Order: sequence, then C-alpha cells, then structure tokens
Amino acid sequence: MKRLILFDIDGTLITSPTSSVAVDVIRKRYNIEVSFEGHRIGGMTEPEILSLLLQSSGWDETKIESALPELMKDLDDLYTQEFQKGSVRLLPGVTELLDALRRPDVVLGLITGNLKSRAQRKLEDVDIWLYFSVGGYGDDPHKTRADLVKTATQRAGFNADDPGVYVIGDTWRDIKAEVDAGVVNRVGLTSPRHPRKEFEEAGATIILSSLANTRHVLQALGI
Repeated sequence: MKRLILFDIDGTLITSPTSSVAVDVIRKRYNIEVSFEGHRIGGMTEPEILSLLLQSSGWDETKIESALPELMKDLDDLYTQEFQKGSVRLLPGVTELLDALRRPDVVLGLITGNLKSRAQRKLEDVDIWLYFSVGGYGDDPHKTRADLVKTATQRAGFNADDPGVYVIGDTWRDIKAEVDAGVVNRVGLTSPRHPRKEFEEAGATIILSSLANTRHVLQALGI
C-alpha cells in the first residue's frame, strides 16, 4: 500500500525561536496593541492567529477578512527580515526517520499553519526541506486547518480518508483538523505542554512520545 505521511513542522520536526511578528504587523499597520497573553495558539494557522488577535481588539469578521490580505503580506515581509540562519533546531530522530521514509511507496509532505515561504526557510535551515514534495500551508486558501489537510492530500493524489494517509502533529488542533478532514491515521506527538490525554480526547488513533526511535515510529506507521 502506498502511503502519504504528512508532518506538522513546529514542535513536530523542529523548534525555532518564538516570534511576535503577528502582534508587530497589527501594531505597525493599525496602531493597535494586541497580545498573545491568555491564548494558546499552537496548531493555529497564520490567518487564524491574526484573526484571533484582531477579534480580541473588538474587530468583527467582515473587517478582519478585509484586512487579512495586506496583513499576510506584511507578515511575510517581516518574517523574512527577522529570520536568523542557524536559529532552527531539529528534534531528536527527525533526520533518521526521514531517511528511513525515503522509499518508493511513501510520499512525504507537510501540514503547517506557517506561510510556505516561512516553512521553507525554517526547514532549509536544517537541511530537510527537500524531503517533502507536497504540503498545505497557512497561505493556502482555507477556512480551517482541515482544509489544508485536504489540500495537501489532493496535491499528492490521495483523498484525506484513504487508509494510507497518516498525519502527524503535536497539538490537539492538529488532531482535530485530521478528524474534520476525515483522516483515518491521526498521529499525536506528546510533550510536557501537550500530554497524552489531550490527544486521546481530540481523537488521535496513534500516540507517540517522540520521533527519536525510528524503528518504533515506522512500526506505528505500518512500515
């Protein structure tokens, strides 16, 4: 059976410095002070994060939709300016796992709330961008993260509910998106911030503590 394995990026494949760019672009364009305080944004896409921040300052949906295109351009520009080469770190076992998954019966892809340009910049910094042939990104058209799952699977020539599709993420939002998209093999990657119970409640069908043990991960993926 041919498999499509889609990875989230931040917290799944890599760690990178936290960024306040979404807050900064809103301040610079609209002179509005917003904050991430009180919000858990893990697993949200860039447009969702901008929308959340604007909602917190009292904006309605119509006004937000009108503002998003320019804010997304600002976001891309500022991310490019702030990025520092060498700032990204691979999580344990990632390169070994990707090497093991370089097989003719496996397609590797990405599901991320990052803009595609930002995703590429991060993964090129740790030399793994070229492992991935497809993806669903934060600047692809979407209403929810589940739309990005469907986009990536379609780009790879699969349906989201095909039995050979596996999607790996490190937050409950990743798993919810997989459920909503119809993915059968929903892989949760636990951490101190995101315990096992969170993934069980969200609907994960496979739960891993890390990607460090390549053999164990391959077994979980049915390989």
